[in-house]
Amino acid sequence: MHIARQTPQELVVVAGTRWFSAICAAAALSTLYLVITRHQPKGYLFLPAFLLVFALLMDLRKTFTFNAMHRIARWNGRKVFKAESGEIPFDDITDIGTEARRAGNRGVPIYRLTIITPQGTIPMAYVYSGHPDGYSALRGQILDFVKPGSSKQSPERGGSPPSRK
Repeated sequence: MHIARQTPQELVVVAGTRWFSAICAAAALSTLYLVITRHQPKGYLFLPAFLLVFALLMDLRKTFTFNAMHRIARWNGRKVFKAESGEIPFDDITDIGTEARRAGNRGVPIYRLTIITPQGTIPMAYVYSGHPDGYSALRGQILDFVKPGSSKQSPERGGSPPSRK
């Protein structure tokens, strides 16, 4: 997750795994090239097909555009077979939080940013990251843009990993 563009009127935050999808697609194409040039397509097309399917599945992207002039945040998300979007007025944004989960058998903590409203939370990414403080600076920038001065007043919500059950 990163800031793609920032002006005094607009802040655009993008979260996605397009880079990982591109690596898988490049690996699929290079493997396909090797299979074809060696004239052994029978039985060897499984790996390029698997990599291509994985590239499609990992092409995830969410974009949040915070517009200061209209005081509204517009977002859209895209998965392979699903697109979603929405709008959130700045006045409805109570905080930007960090959602924490535990993953795997060892319970490794993973994190992602969320927009907290009275109606619920909106995740700002489809995937989680493993850095506990990796989003604190970004969280502060978004809060300063939406509600100037509020990031210095409120502590980060949900920043610690959840307790193990």
